[in-house]
Amino acid sequence: MDFYTRISKYYNDIFPINQAQISFVLSSSSESGKMKLLDVGCGTGGLSIAISPHFDLISAIDTNDDMLEIARNTSSAKNIDFQNCGMLDIDKDFNDSSFDTVLCFGNTIVHLQSLKEIELFFRKVKQLLKPSGKFLFQLINYDNVLSNSLAGLPTIENDRIKFERSYSLNENGLMDFTTILTVKKTNDMLESNVKLFPVRKLQIETALIETGFETIKTYSSFKKDPYNPQSLPLVFECSK
Repeated sequence: MDFYTRISKYYNDIFPINQAQISFVLSSSSESGKMKLLDVGCGTGGLSIAISPHFDLISAIDTNDDMLEIARNTSSAKNIDFQNCGMLDIDKDFNDSSFDTVLCFGNTIVHLQSLKEIELFFRKVKQLLKPSGKFLFQLINYDNVLSNSLAGLPTIENDRIKFERSYSLNENGLMDFTTILTVKKTNDMLESNVKLFPVRKLQIETALIETGFETIKTYSSFKKDPYNPQSLPLVFECSK
């Protein structure tokens, strides 16, 4: 069973939307009316729902139907269109210069399996942005993970769940990302493994420059803290 299908019922418990994410998107977006936003890898739709009052239209995409069903059942917003679409298919589903903002949070980008695929995604994003449009994305700082041989990410735990996350680098240069989700009420344990491409900061910046993004800013948090090589979050704010 797909990783995200397995955890879909508990996704909001593992990754709740926080005010810092909302503020980051709004502070990076124009205040003019009729704004359109594309949320790539929207999951269960929490962020799109939270920011929906500030945009005229939000297209929120994911490839997991279970997550999208939760999003549709949760949202009462009339200006969000949830649909199944892959990261590399966005140019097929949307027109050029359609969006003022494209965002891609939640370490989604590293589900692409090579630097070539990431560069292709960046080109497609730029194609969909209006002039001076913003591309906002967040991933794990793999410079920190690789340079310090980190074995995993901090465990996420609350009253409902415990979510353990570990890394191991395989011979193909991909990262085996193993998770164990424990549901405390039932003691059920869901274990999954996905392969991620641990792209480094310089590789990302080079790809963005070659794609043609004019301004590239990096932070260590959604609060726009200056980049710190030892931080785990890595946040980008790019302008077309």
